[in-house]
Amino acid sequence: MKKILCTALLFTAAASLFADKLTIKNSIGSDLDSLGDYDFYTRSNEKTYSGSTSADGETNTDSLAFGDEFKIEYESDKLEVNARLEFLWTNNENADTDFLFVPSGFIYFKPAQHFSIAAGNNFYKRFAIPSAYLAAADDTTKYGRLLTDSLDHEEYFGSDSAALLSTGFAAGIISDWNMGAYNQYYLKVAATSSMYPGQDEFEKAFDFGADFGLTNGFDMGFTVQNVTEDDYKMGFFAGLNSVQNLILNAGFYYNFTPSDYLPETCVVGNDDNDNDIYKFKKQSTKYALGLSGGYTFENAGFSIFADVITGLNDEYIGTIKYYDSNGNLISTKTTTIKRGSTIVKYKNGKAKRTDKFTEGAIPFYHQLRLTKTITENLEAQLSFKLRTMFGDSDSTWTSLYPKLTVTLPSEAGKISTGIRLEWNGARYDGLSSLSIPLTYTYKFKKKF
Repeated sequence: MKKILCTALLFTAAASLFADKLTIKNSIGSDLDSLGDYDFYTRSNEKTYSGSTSADGETNTDSLAFGDEFKIEYESDKLEVNARLEFLWTNNENADTDFLFVPSGFIYFKPAQHFSIAAGNNFYKRFAIPSAYLAAADDTTKYGRLLTDSLDHEEYFGSDSAALLSTGFAAGIISDWNMGAYNQYYLKVAATSSMYPGQDEFEKAFDFGADFGLTNGFDMGFTVQNVTEDDYKMGFFAGLNSVQNLILNAGFYYNFTPSDYLPETCVVGNDDNDNDIYKFKKQSTKYALGLSGGYTFENAGFSIFADVITGLNDEYIGTIKYYDSNGNLISTKTTTIKRGSTIVKYKNGKAKRTDKFTEGAIPFYHQLRLTKTITENLEAQLSFKLRTMFGDSDSTWTSLYPKLTVTLPSEAGKISTGIRLEWNGARYDGLSSLSIPLTYTYKFKKKF
């Protein structure tokens, strides 16, 4: 760990000799950007199953988590470097890994006026379409990012007690154009190739997208990800930005699968011995529609934001695997499967049922976020989140998260904490999780 931090500091010193702008940010605690599923303390409850379709018991788990997220952002006229090193320690009797290391970042090189290239394993929200922004979630789904690693590949290397998270790698090209008498129109076109050198085969995906708009007017864009595969994904977005302090965006999604915005249900499957197995599985939907809006009342120091994403039918994208009589995989087919139908894989000449979902159920996501500036150094925030399957009430998951952020004097950073309450009908009847996030963040900026 010390060696990695020393390397990061040496990079900082070298970059500062040439940088126009240098930003260093460090967050200690929990509820970090990409490790947000881990709070400082969590008490979780979950149903347990054995040989019947109904829960026959429950488990209660207490866990602790503590992490550090160190960021370096360097920007000049021709070059941007964004690097992060995240470290997470967990104390959970049901978890295999106690120490997790997550290195990520990208390099963005701009050699010509209308041409640039970028490469890395995570582009964050740097190349996001503005109208794909979800105001209440304060996030942009991968469907709204012109450059991203669309393979969503994650693999852990190391031991049961310490592991390094490895994800895919992506490289892309971007072309920027400004048009009109006052350069008020903009156009951005991008193409990406995602890669992962797996043990058996070299995985790859190809993406492309575009963004067009009028400054202080409107924005519209689209992305197509993993375009050569049957389960390719698309997103189309449009938004208005002509009114100050107002956010108004809409999106249409094809093959919508991101777990952050979809509920989960308890599904029953079969193992190779025809025994029932129970697992909690995130939903998908073939077509989805999203709306996001918000307004900031500057004089009152108050903001309100809301997001809605809903599936438009009860179909989703599933996989059927075909095996020969010796158990060898012959082929894999990606196809549209209607909820309530049986997903089958053929093994040893025998059809085997796997996961079966509730017929007619449609995924739905909603989030509401309220923020209030109480004093110059104190901000309050309240988030409410709902994920459910219309037609399957047991899948309803809700979260209530009041949060306070204190800005310390003398630019000494910020401390945020709160309490997160969750009710997950798929996992437990009643309060399924209570957790306490706690984060200290310090930021340093320097222009040269």
